[in-house]
Amino acid sequence: MNILHFTNLEIQVKTLSSEEVAYLKTYLLNSSKFQKFELSFRESTIDEYLYMLIGEPHRNFSDVKKVWYFRIANTDDYMHIVLNTPEHTRNAKLKSITFKRVAKEDTPFLINRDRVN
Repeated sequence: MNILHFTNLEIQVKTLSSEEVAYLKTYLLNSSKFQKFELSFRESTIDEYLYMLIGEPHRNFSDVKKVWYFRIANTDDYMHIVLNTPEHTRNAKLKSITFKRVAKEDTPFLINRDRVN
Protein backbone atom coordinates (compact mmCIF):
# COMPACT_ATOMS: atom_id res chain seq x y z
CA MET A 1 0.00 0.00 0.00
CA ASN A 2 1.37 3.39 -0.97
CA ILE A 3 0.32 5.87 1.73
CA LEU A 4 1.13 8.82 -0.53
CA HIS A 5 -2.01 8.19 -2.62
CA PHE A 6 -4.33 9.18 0.24
CA THR A 7 -6.06 12.56 0.35
CA ASN A 8 -6.16 12.72 4.15
CA LEU A 9 -4.00 10.58 6.37
CA GLU A 10 -3.22 10.38 10.06
CA ILE A 11 -0.58 7.83 10.98
CA GLN A 12 1.83 7.01 13.79
CA VAL A 13 5.36 5.83 13.03
CA LYS A 14 8.21 4.90 15.34
CA THR A 15 10.76 7.35 13.98
CA LEU A 16 11.05 10.12 11.37
CA SER A 17 14.15 11.65 9.74
CA SER A 18 14.97 14.96 8.08
CA GLU A 19 15.30 13.16 4.75
CA GLU A 20 11.83 11.62 5.10
CA VAL A 21 10.32 15.04 5.85
CA ALA A 22 12.00 16.48 2.74
CA TYR A 23 10.73 13.57 0.62
CA LEU A 24 7.15 14.02 1.87
CA LYS A 25 7.29 17.77 1.22
CA THR A 26 8.53 17.25 -2.34
CA TYR A 27 6.07 14.48 -3.14
CA LEU A 28 3.02 16.14 -1.58
CA LEU A 29 3.74 19.47 -3.32
CA ASN A 30 3.24 17.59 -6.59
CA SER A 31 0.14 15.68 -5.51
CA SER A 32 -3.20 16.93 -6.79
CA LYS A 33 -5.05 14.80 -4.19
CA PHE A 34 -3.22 15.82 -1.02
CA GLN A 35 -5.24 17.75 1.58
CA LYS A 36 -3.84 16.86 5.02
CA PHE A 37 -1.14 14.46 6.09
CA GLU A 38 -0.34 14.10 9.80
CA LEU A 39 2.42 11.90 11.19
CA SER A 40 2.98 11.30 14.89
CA PHE A 41 6.25 9.80 16.08
CA ARG A 42 8.17 9.04 19.28
CA GLU A 43 11.73 9.14 18.01
CA SER A 44 13.29 11.54 15.59
CA THR A 45 16.49 12.10 13.68
CA ILE A 46 15.17 15.46 12.49
CA ASP A 47 17.93 18.00 13.02
CA GLU A 48 19.45 21.17 11.54
CA TYR A 49 19.97 19.25 8.28
CA LEU A 50 16.23 19.68 7.67
CA TYR A 51 16.83 23.41 7.09
CA MET A 52 19.36 22.60 4.37
CA LEU A 53 16.83 20.27 2.73
CA ILE A 54 13.65 22.41 2.84
CA GLY A 55 14.80 25.84 4.03
CA GLU A 56 14.51 27.82 7.22
CA PRO A 57 11.10 27.87 8.91
CA HIS A 58 8.80 30.81 8.21
CA ARG A 59 8.07 30.92 11.93
CA ASN A 60 9.98 29.39 14.81
CA PHE A 61 8.25 29.09 18.19
CA SER A 62 11.31 28.26 20.33
CA ASP A 63 12.65 24.74 19.79
CA VAL A 64 9.21 23.19 20.14
CA LYS A 65 7.22 24.35 17.09
CA LYS A 66 8.33 25.30 13.60
CA VAL A 67 6.15 26.45 10.67
CA TRP A 68 6.83 26.51 6.91
CA TYR A 69 4.77 27.56 3.88
CA PHE A 70 5.42 26.46 0.30
CA ARG A 71 3.49 27.54 -2.78
CA ILE A 72 1.80 24.68 -4.64
CA ALA A 73 2.57 25.12 -8.34
CA ASN A 74 -0.24 26.09 -10.72
CA THR A 75 -2.69 26.77 -7.86
CA ASP A 76 -3.51 29.54 -5.40
CA ASP A 77 -2.86 27.07 -2.56
CA TYR A 78 0.06 26.64 -0.22
CA MET A 79 1.45 23.74 1.75
CA HIS A 80 1.50 24.57 5.46
CA ILE A 81 3.93 22.42 7.46
CA VAL A 82 3.92 22.41 11.26
CA LEU A 83 6.58 20.47 13.16
CA ASN A 84 5.84 19.97 16.88
CA THR A 85 8.64 18.50 18.97
CA PRO A 86 7.63 18.86 22.63
CA GLU A 87 10.02 17.85 25.35
CA HIS A 88 9.40 14.48 26.92
CA THR A 89 7.22 14.63 29.98
CA ARG A 90 5.63 12.00 32.18
CA ASN A 91 2.90 11.66 29.57
CA ALA A 92 5.53 10.95 26.88
CA LYS A 93 3.72 13.18 24.41
CA LEU A 94 4.26 12.28 20.79
CA LYS A 95 6.02 14.56 18.34
CA SER A 96 4.15 15.36 15.15
CA ILE A 97 4.42 16.90 11.73
CA THR A 98 1.42 18.06 9.72
CA PHE A 99 1.39 18.84 6.01
CA LYS A 100 -1.80 20.67 5.05
CA ARG A 101 -3.09 22.31 1.86
CA VAL A 102 -4.32 25.82 2.69
CA ALA A 103 -5.76 28.67 0.66
CA LYS A 104 -3.66 31.79 0.16
CA GLU A 105 -6.04 33.69 2.48
CA ASP A 106 -4.99 31.35 5.29
CA THR A 107 -1.32 32.27 4.96
CA PRO A 108 0.60 35.31 6.17
CA PHE A 109 1.28 36.24 2.52
CA LEU A 110 -2.08 37.82 1.73
CA ILE A 111 -2.18 41.59 2.07
CA ASN A 112 -5.61 42.87 3.02
CA ARG A 113 -6.28 45.50 0.37
CA ASP A 114 -9.69 46.35 1.84
CA ARG A 115 -8.22 47.52 5.13
CA VAL A 116 -9.02 51.12 6.00
CA ASN A 117 -6.31 53.02 7.87
